Amino acid sequence: MTRRRVIVAVEALALMGILVWALARPVTAARGRDEIDYRHLQRLPLAAQQTVTQDVPLQQEQLSGIAIPYQLPGGLSARIRVLVTDTSGLALVQVVQQLAPSKTLEFATVRIEGGQTSGTVTVTIQRVDDLGGPLTLGVFPTGTTGRPSMLQLPDTVLAVETLYGAWRPAVLKAPLYADRVASLAPPWLPQPVDLVLVALFLMLGLALPLLIGFDRGDQEGSPIMTRELAPTDATSGRNRDPRLP
Repeated sequence: MTRRRVIVAVEALALMGILVWALARPVTAARGRDEIDYRHLQRLPLAAQQTVTQDVPLQQEQLSGIAIPYQLPGGLSARIRVLVTDTSGLALVQVVQQLAPSKTLEFATVRIEGGQTSGTVTVTIQRVDDLGGPLTLGVFPTGTTGRPSMLQLPDTVLAVETLYGAWRPAVLKAPLYADRVASLAPPWLPQPVDLVLVALFLMLGLALPLLIGFDRGDQEGSPIMTRELAPTDATSGRNRDPRLP
């Protein structure tokens, strides 16, 4: 087996390992649609012991989590207490969440087990650490979404995302993802044509090194690199140095 084939085999095994890892990861069934408008996203500083409360309309019944966007520059972490209650005041989850430092927008996901509820839930967030780091939450103006505003800031909405469905391996969510993509900008190719095309492109990517023969020391197996080189003395007389014999 040539070195070229060994490299291709290693690449194929690495690709298969990445695909298996990605498809086996547990993910949520679905996110709520159009819950965050990044064009109008603003920052809300959250000081120590400060509390904000937001009513969040649900889009489905099987609520499985709440994702809270935040930024925390610097090297210090922060802690927030998250309380989610239904319309009757029953607590669906109450947890203290550790927030890692982040210069960019991150999402702190709070999982909710058995969240069989509908209508609206109330999300209460309180910062419970005293480190004093510049923690900010993602918010946007109420007028851009029509959603209920925060109790503390009547013209502002917390940019939380609602999550629905069981946390299962990603491979089991492929039909849902395909349905979401197809609903964004139709028309798309009918299933499973799109999946077959993706598989063909992956196979072509793996076979491409074999076709071009990138190992120049072993070109006999490549249909592209079999062209013989011209002789070194095939120089035209017009360009030949007359001093040469």
